[in-house]
Amino acid sequence: MNLNRAELRKIIYDFNSKSNRLLQADYNEHTKIIRKFIHFIKSTPIIYDYVLDCGICSWNMYEEFRDICNSCGRYVFRLGDTDEEEVCNAFAILEYIAEKDINVCFEIAAGYTSSNKYQDRVKAFNNRVIMVLIRHIESFLTKVGIDMGIDEKIIYSITVSNGQVNIASENATITATNNVGVDWKQLDTLIDNVKATASGITGESAEILSDNLEVIEEEVKSDKPKKGFIKTAIAGIKTLKGTAEFLAATTALIQFVETIL
Repeated sequence: MNLNRAELRKIIYDFNSKSNRLLQADYNEHTKIIRKFIHFIKSTPIIYDYVLDCGICSWNMYEEFRDICNSCGRYVFRLGDTDEEEVCNAFAILEYIAEKDINVCFEIAAGYTSSNKYQDRVKAFNNRVIMVLIRHIESFLTKVGIDMGIDEKIIYSITVSNGQVNIASENATITATNNVGVDWKQLDTLIDNVKATASGITGESAEILSDNLEVIEEEVKSDKPKKGFIKTAIAGIKTLKGTAEFLAATTALIQFVETIL
């Protein structure tokens, strides 16, 4: 597949958003959100190629699910000993859940926690199965981003084969225009002030804040900032609610950034 760093960052943003939604899903909607998560992975080539390259699950899924369901909490899924086994087996479990419309809470999660609360069962299954898959994909995407460097104008051809990620830059014309008038030190200070006053921002809101601050910092400091990305990041930050100090810090940052748009 071909993509540049800006496109990769959007994929990472979408993946984080969908992962957070899945991890925080209510037990009544858990299977539906798993189905959407699997659809996203399959429709995102860079992620799906990585999953497929980790191998194909060799389990008899019907028997695995039947045995765990009938064990009354004595058994759980054993994902494997290697990273590749964990990826392919965890993905196969979620894919089977999505295809067969399996209720995780009532059918397979009893062995993951001693709690009888439905939401606790879903959370425990998330932590020991879904989170494993998410962390491996996050690590893979991060490493791809590091290998691609920081230039957002270059288009990269990315292939995944036998655990090896091959990244090759294609011919591209790069026009660099530095943001001479931007005080980067002041930008760093304003961002630090937002982070320092964001102690009350937690969960999905904290993820939104972190992602949008990263977008603002990288775009403002890039040779050719994408104003659309910056505006979207500002809009995302404006939706967050916090203390008076937090709102003052975000307002100062937004006013500074808007002067260069």
